Amino acid sequence: MTGQTPGVIEDLADWRGPDMAQRVDWLRPLSQSQIAEIGAAQINFEATGKSIGEMTKADFPLPNFSGDLRDMSHRLQDGPGIQMYRGFPVRDFSKKQLRQIYWGLGLHLGTARAQSRHGDVIGDVRQIGSGGDTFSGRSYTSNEELHFHCDSGDLAGLFCLRIAKEGGLSRAVSILAIHNEMARQAPDLLASLYRPLIYSWRDRQPPGQGPDYEQPMFAHHMGRFVSRVSPSYIHWGYKKRGIEMPADQGRAMEMFMGLTEDPAFYMEKAFEEGDIQFINNLRLLHARTQFTDFDDPDEKRHLLRIWLSVPESPALPDAFAPYYGDISAGAVRGGYWTDKEPVFETLRAS
Repeated sequence: MTGQTPGVIEDLADWRGPDMAQRVDWLRPLSQSQIAEIGAAQINFEATGKSIGEMTKADFPLPNFSGDLRDMSHRLQDGPGIQMYRGFPVRDFSKKQLRQIYWGLGLHLGTARAQSRHGDVIGDVRQIGSGGDTFSGRSYTSNEELHFHCDSGDLAGLFCLRIAKEGGLSRAVSILAIHNEMARQAPDLLASLYRPLIYSWRDRQPPGQGPDYEQPMFAHHMGRFVSRVSPSYIHWGYKKRGIEMPADQGRAMEMFMGLTEDPAFYMEKAFEEGDIQFINNLRLLHARTQFTDFDDPDEKRHLLRIWLSVPESPALPDAFAPYYGDISAGAVRGGYWTDKEPVFETLRAS
């Protein structure tokens, strides 16, 4: 059914925020034995004397918890698209050790993808630069509000080391819930989002690529709904070409984004220190409210971010190849092109 509009799609990825906030199937409290196993894996890695970039799965052994990670990854593909571990004692570890722990967990899940042209494979979500309103800006390095969007890669993960003094609430919304609402209210507008739109690379394209590409926002492929919802990249795609978006697609985008801001659809929650959240970028959008930091540099809001390509990922339609390249199931895909060696700390805001 690729390229067609299937109407309302029945799937576990269709959920409403207030209902999801009351559910517990996506929340995984860490047990003391799981915490101890993760801590022991970090000690084992430190004993190797290797740098974080040299770490292998064998250096970070998780004989029992690795099975839980695999189950979690499968649920991200076939469930609501969000899973969170809660209760890791971040104050018991240095930030260097927490970075090692997060990287080790990622190695058990998949392949990390670069988050900038500088090669960052662990991003630091904290206030270190300008926002994302400019052509090359990145909002995650500011304290401003982040509107709903997806990241690159199959999964996006966040590990909360410190929370904000005020604000910084996390929001998540089901793409399919809004898709299905549009199918009921405005099927003609929904159909327009199955046609290609113009996405800008925002100067982050691979060598040999033009400044933009054309790709639909929605597709239904091999019985599965997939999407790539990146409003700012679409905005810049049309702006840089100097053309207007077709009227029906413009109305459809306005309706879609308006529904994302409806509290009836999104879930809002506060991160707690030690939360480790993963989301499926093909099924879910995320956002963040503006925040105010503490004065103490060590207490400022700080999350580690990782983008992962995972072996459980689905095959994508041909129409998604302009961005993802390899669209086969389980392919290593997503992230930004870079010719740099992997960098394990975000030092820049670009």
